[in-house]
Amino acid sequence: RTEMGEQCDPHRIKKLAANRKANNPNHPGCVIYSVGSSGSFTFEMGMQNEMGEGVCEYHIFDYGNYESKVPKELKRAYYHRWGLKKQDDDDNRKNNDDEPIVPGKAFYGLRDTIKLLGHEGLDVIDVFKIDCEKCEWETYMDWLATDIPLLHQILVEVHGAPGRTAVDFFDSLEKGGYLRFHKEPNIQYNPGCIEYAFVRVESSFMEGKVL
Repeated sequence: RTEMGEQCDPHRIKKLAANRKANNPNHPGCVIYSVGSSGSFTFEMGMQNEMGEGVCEYHIFDYGNYESKVPKELKRAYYHRWGLKKQDDDDNRKNNDDEPIVPGKAFYGLRDTIKLLGHEGLDVIDVFKIDCEKCEWETYMDWLATDIPLLHQILVEVHGAPGRTAVDFFDSLEKGGYLRFHKEPNIQYNPGCIEYAFVRVESSFMEGKVL
């Protein structure tokens, strides 16, 4: 199987991270983006418990003031106090990619976020986890952009189902090569919110299949 086919299992991510660092000591190994924490870091701690300390970089995004709540035992964790919005090519830069991004805003697009973190040259973001209270319906096309690192695995909680937008959301992810492998309603807090997990697979795997 290719690297794309090995992302569902966190222990395989650990193996991939070790291989990347062996090939390039400057590679972070494994990178995880976690958008929308609301002061809870159980996801990040769960990933670390599965894969071990120091395997991944955890980049946590939330415009709330939760940095002091990041567990000290969570290693290589970076808290960024901003939220995610739809990428606007005209936002402050007038379509000039060489123009610096103004820091200190409450929201940034995904491409601007990647640039702010210096991740433009990164080959992959292993896990992109997002729970942003409906911003998924405005930002999902940015996840599929070709000028950002590949998002190998997407974990998203969707809030409601806004008609045609919801259909286009799932169709676009499928066309982008993402296979849905998990679905679970959030029965603890809001059954109207549903958690989905997608993994990027080779296009040949999707051919001729009704998904």
